Amino acid sequence: MYDLVVRGGRVALDDGWAECDIGITDGRIAATGNGLQGAKTIDARGRWVMPGGIDTHCHLDQPVWGSAGNADDFESGSVSAAFGGTTCIVPFGMPGPGMTTIGAMDRAMARAVGRSIVDYSLHGVVTAGTGVDVDGQLQQLAGRGIASVKLFMTYDGFAVDDDLFLTVLDAARRLGWVVMVHAENDAAIRRTRQKLIDLGRTEMRYHAVAHSEIMEREATHRALALAEMTGTRMTIVHVSSIQSAEEVARARLRGVEVAAETCPQYIFLGASDLDKPPRDAARFVFSPPPRSPRSQHHLWQALADGGIDLWSSDHSPYFFADKLGKSGTPAFNTTLSGIPGIETRLPLLFSEGLLAGRLTLGRYLDLTSRNAAAIYGLDHCKGRIAVGLDADLVLWDPARTWELGHAVLHSRVDFTPYEGRKVVGKPMTVLVRGVPVVTDEVLSTGPGHGQFVARRPSDPKLARVPVEDTTPWLDA
Repeated sequence: MYDLVVRGGRVALDDGWAECDIGITDGRIAATGNGLQGAKTIDARGRWVMPGGIDTHCHLDQPVWGSAGNADDFESGSVSAAFGGTTCIVPFGMPGPGMTTIGAMDRAMARAVGRSIVDYSLHGVVTAGTGVDVDGQLQQLAGRGIASVKLFMTYDGFAVDDDLFLTVLDAARRLGWVVMVHAENDAAIRRTRQKLIDLGRTEMRYHAVAHSEIMEREATHRALALAEMTGTRMTIVHVSSIQSAEEVARARLRGVEVAAETCPQYIFLGASDLDKPPRDAARFVFSPPPRSPRSQHHLWQALADGGIDLWSSDHSPYFFADKLGKSGTPAFNTTLSGIPGIETRLPLLFSEGLLAGRLTLGRYLDLTSRNAAAIYGLDHCKGRIAVGLDADLVLWDPARTWELGHAVLHSRVDFTPYEGRKVVGKPMTVLVRGVPVVTDEVLSTGPGHGQFVARRPSDPKLARVPVEDTTPWLDA
């Protein structure tokens, strides 16, 4: 007798679909099979039972930089995640002005506890201003169950120089961490932005020029070269273009241990959206920007063949008025960059990837949960439907056609760039550690159900050898 049995669904297991029951005890999957008995039962007939999604790139309740703060805190953001089929999130311990990496993590931990309805962890962040003794700060975070750190190669106040970059990479390798990198060339962006402004070219379309594919490609190449030198695991986040995706592929041929992440906005939105009237185009301003149909086609192929490993939201929740700023007419250089997506991430890929036949079931599971768990140290408890792992389950109605729009989503952000887009397939019931947090499209738990998950680093002994430990010659 199990605590709960999810009965009669079409279950997505590692080796394919199975018509079976799932027995749950103490929040974990205890058995899969037929005829299981439980104290409680959830009828999953007609549903596809999928592993809960893991979103390892989202922003919630961050400190205010400039004039705008996040619209979503850990409560509203996690509710939105759950309604989108995501059961574990990994936002950032993002520093505010004058904060150390440790101070930023302390702030994020305090903001998350008692609020999230789904399980969560956090990434560390190092910037030029987050303090000295980087090794010591990261070592402290490792003792608290953190296993990743993010670096920015652009943005005033965030961009790190190569010296600090290498310091972090060396520390991360010793700890078995993965380093996430926002790869865009800051100097090139600043140069081109100013030239465009001087020429009076401030229409939204020039956002794609100020953040061109060349700038992303150069930074991606440089970041991966530094990973190659130090032997550190790396994730290139929000790969937007064919050029940066090709840099990742070339680095892999050289033996670099790199994961590539892309986001829905680089598949479903394009540079042509920036040609809309200014207030409409503002809904499509994010960085790196939307790209060409050629890049979209390449990214779809990379999602299908394994060139891309992760499907994340980069949920950046700003109210629309904050995105527009104080200027009467939005311009590319005054519009706040970032869009919401934590709830629409999985429905878009379920509909246009899995159901449309662009992705196999195995690739869909890799992109939405399995790879995230493996790369970021969650696979001891999450990412798959398997005995012994947390019972994070989502019951999808695969035939449900619905329309994405602000009115039906649960984020506090007051717009979505996918307004009016029809998708097929909808999360109906969502379980986190065997407890329904959404039941038949109704929120069924309160804030605080979600727990912090300590993540496990990789074994540093298995890391690539750094350049200083290699032999620069071969015996004849």
